Amino acid sequence: MPEGHSLERVARRLRPLVGARVDAGPLAGAVVSEVEARGKHLLVHTADGRCLHAHLGLHGGVRLRPPGQGRGRHVLRTAAGDLVIAGRVGVANRPPQLSLGPDLLHGRFDVAAYLRRARAVDRPIGELLLDQRVLAGIGNIVKSETLWERRQDPFQATSAISDRRLLELAATARRHLRQGVSGRLPRNVYRRTGRPCPRCRTPIGSIVQGEHARRTYHCPRCQAA
Repeated sequence: MPEGHSLERVARRLRPLVGARVDAGPLAGAVVSEVEARGKHLLVHTADGRCLHAHLGLHGGVRLRPPGQGRGRHVLRTAAGDLVIAGRVGVANRPPQLSLGPDLLHGRFDVAAYLRRARAVDRPIGELLLDQRVLAGIGNIVKSETLWERRQDPFQATSAISDRRLLELAATARRHLRQGVSGRLPRNVYRRTGRPCPRCRTPIGSIVQGEHARRTYHCPRCQAA
């Protein structure tokens, strides 16, 4: 699933559409006023107040093709290019109300809201960091790399983790997302199962966590409880 940094890069690539009139497809007849990423969601706003909301799911994607060359189920045709979206798409007369936690890439970080949502349910920290209702934008890569960098056991319950530690994890994840926007996201443990840990040379392990069965990559030694 595309993570927050990937969606932010997509939004920046689509800036040439701002000011363009949609000739066909969803939002036909409207003028694009803004393209933004919120967590793992992509929003295309128009001057008349409408909004296209796209969620790319596990295997979706977005491409900007030359005018007239876009092909697919969801295509916005403009003189500036054809926006092709593979994923879940909806159009509304106003921006959607998304149940997201503080966005790590945009705006002022709401510390109180983050801690309040983090404490609402006691669960392993490896599961909590992926909950978009707690923090918006973190995916499997940033989760695994953040926990490894902070030497945090992915399976430790949040009730056993201090507020200070939770804030450190959020700050590290935010830095990784920003690095990802510029294409410099580190890969120390993600998809490195069986390879030596860069710190201690212990073979990297991986395990499925949570109700959505997302895989966590970690060092059994550096991140031991």
